[in-house]
Amino acid sequence: MNAALNRSLFAGLACCLLSGCAGIEGPAVVDIVRTIESSEGITSDDYEQLTDISDLVFRQIRDLDPQIHPQLTLFTSRNFVQHIRQRTESGFGPDLIITDSETALDLYDQKLIDPIQLTEQDRQDTPQSLLDLVTAKDGALVGRPVNQFVQLACFNKSRLAKPPGNLQELAQSSDDATFGMAIQLKDLFWSAEAFNATPAFQAAMDGSSIDETSRARVTSWLHWLVGSSYQQNIRFLNTQRELRQGLIKGELDWITCWSSNLKRLRSKMGDNLGIAALPQGPVQHRKASTRLEVWVLGRNSSQLQRRKALVMLKFITKPWAQKTYALMSASSMPVSQKAAAIVASKIPGGSEALNNYIQNDEQPTGKVRVKARIFRDQMSYDTISDALLDTIYDVRTPKESTEQILQDLKETR
Repeated sequence: MNAALNRSLFAGLACCLLSGCAGIEGPAVVDIVRTIESSEGITSDDYEQLTDISDLVFRQIRDLDPQIHPQLTLFTSRNFVQHIRQRTESGFGPDLIITDSETALDLYDQKLIDPIQLTEQDRQDTPQSLLDLVTAKDGALVGRPVNQFVQLACFNKSRLAKPPGNLQELAQSSDDATFGMAIQLKDLFWSAEAFNATPAFQAAMDGSSIDETSRARVTSWLHWLVGSSYQQNIRFLNTQRELRQGLIKGELDWITCWSSNLKRLRSKMGDNLGIAALPQGPVQHRKASTRLEVWVLGRNSSQLQRRKALVMLKFITKPWAQKTYALMSASSMPVSQKAAAIVASKIPGGSEALNNYIQNDEQPTGKVRVKARIFRDQMSYDTISDALLDTIYDVRTPKESTEQILQDLKETR
């Protein structure tokens, strides 16, 4: 793959990327910190999972500017914001941070990163819905979307011949197999969309009246969660990592998963790993659920380091680069609409995710998706998260939790 990339393309791109930057002004180490989902320490296996792609990206960036010296460190998502705060306050914060959109918003709220400026031309190839996910309440763009990871169902083909296609089949199949889901809202939001519960959330956040049909959909979603929690062979675990470990060890036969973890699962399970779309709910048209990976700018960079960081950021978001790395990893969808159309059929869940680009293109300009509004506002996110736990643990009934969610969302708007 690397040999197929033409050096003359790099030379031309280098002129484009470096123009207006006063040329190559000298060597600079660009300190990059990347989060991984783990509550434990970083292992050599974690680095190995990312080495192939990141090494190639860094080599090709250095073909553009040999005086860029990327230095990558992995850090667990646990206590990550506190880690960045300590480094930034001591004057040694990273130049670039690669993380998810929720963490990027948290870092911005705590004044630990600088916002990013994009020209209208830079924005045109990225769906507005993705930019919404990294737009703070004050309108600042806190990071540059780079990749999307698609939420899927992963299963053991030796234990489950056919994965459930809808939630009714999931309930029936659980008599013979063991299913696992993570209890975090970011991992369960797909099920809210499957019941079309989100219009009620939007109306509450807008302060509008909520019709009984929309209200009933929220209650139906919560009823499904409670019913699932009562089933002997459906387990709700705390994290995706616990789900993956359960699948690998044979303790679970089917889990919700993210495409970012497919390489690790394949290395452990081999041909026994099966991949399918998430089960469909009462809503007839399944909507792909994705999680955004973004690059954000740290606050302690020198002027030279900032310029080099921006060169790297511009490089990684070019459509041809997005296409190349997506095909190599086979685990993420590009944010570039041009690249996404080319690679969708090669990425697990990619064809469904591509429909989101088209649907979002048809939405009125400036209309922020309800998911973005919830995920970028910690109070709204916590409101729904707390209600989920209260419902599953029988603290409140689904109807009581519905009223609590909608009332709290109105009050936090």
